[in-house]
Amino acid sequence: MNKFWIYFLCLTLSPSLLSAQGDSVTMKGKITSPAVDPVVKLSISFIDTQGKRQGFATPVKDGLFEVKIPKQAQVVDATLRTIGKDPNTSALQQVMRHPLNIFISENDIIIDGNAEELDLAQVRGGEENNEYNSLRQSTAGYIKQKNRLYSPILEGKISTESPEGKTILEQLSQLGKKESDLQKKFIENHPESYVSLFLLYRMKFSYTSEDYKFAFNRLASNYKSTDMGKAIASTIAKETVTAKGKAAPLFTRTTAYGTPFRLEKMQGRVILLDFWGSWCGPCRASMPHLQQLYSRYKNKGFEIIGIAQERGKTLDESKNTWHKAIEELNLPWTNVLNNENKEQMDIVKEYQISGFPTKILVDENGKIILRVIASATDDIDIALKKIYGY
Repeated sequence: MNKFWIYFLCLTLSPSLLSAQGDSVTMKGKITSPAVDPVVKLSISFIDTQGKRQGFATPVKDGLFEVKIPKQAQVVDATLRTIGKDPNTSALQQVMRHPLNIFISENDIIIDGNAEELDLAQVRGGEENNEYNSLRQSTAGYIKQKNRLYSPILEGKISTESPEGKTILEQLSQLGKKESDLQKKFIENHPESYVSLFLLYRMKFSYTSEDYKFAFNRLASNYKSTDMGKAIASTIAKETVTAKGKAAPLFTRTTAYGTPFRLEKMQGRVILLDFWGSWCGPCRASMPHLQQLYSRYKNKGFEIIGIAQERGKTLDESKNTWHKAIEELNLPWTNVLNNENKEQMDIVKEYQISGFPTKILVDENGKIILRVIASATDDIDIALKKIYGY
């Protein structure tokens, strides 16, 4: 036995792993890395079928690794991360090194990848890993383009508020949509796969509320009782307050210009409720597109109501950051502040807002048309084109 395998046998792992080989699966493979910051370890973490968090570390020597981990009677998802030799690896490098998700059941797993693009590694072993690998490879081109585009923003070389930065954000949005379209198609075509549950849990921001509910209901019934299934069901249940066809909860506030505002007075107009905050990067990034929609349809009676949730320690501090953002972003529509008179009615809570930005489209009768979070804004465009004919 060579020194490499002797070294492996000296790993500090769970005693049951070393004594019960029949209850284990083998994970092995090759991870290449740059000579300036070679990978020396892989960490593997997951929550097992008993609900217990498991964590393992295995050395990487000459790019090779092998480790035994407990078999799982039911499929669980695990996260792999690389650990470099240099403890002073920059935060930027760590951010750019995305982890790899794999699935553990009763099959051995083989991995072949690059530490700089670990999330794009080739993975074989078990139906779920084979399916997910095919999906990841189909989206790899989009991911590489996103990483390249986003790098100068992460490095602070380009501001997201600059014209160049806004162009990059738009390009990232389009690439993200192409990636999510392929993932949605996988979920649609594989309702019996655990991978579909895993993806759906992570992709809430890519669906309207109605489409998210529909996709979840199509999954195999045995997934509804899993922790991820229960979490998805809980999210869906909370958002029933703004289900399609329901009346939008009414509220009153004072606008940024000091005039009274009552939502009920907006009947007869199609309105978009935009829940945002000055502190929210994706919220700010979505404003140029909202300005385009507002300019296109305002003469048809379309209106946007911005509902800001600020993080100031006091109401005055929240008002200051709110007013400053409205001016910086040049927001021409009606804006109100949730922090003001929040004790009388918390609009964010009333609408069960759990992520920013959230956008809710309401018809001229005050009924909900759709609800989206972050990246699903194309659905708003489609709905408005259907309403106005262009």
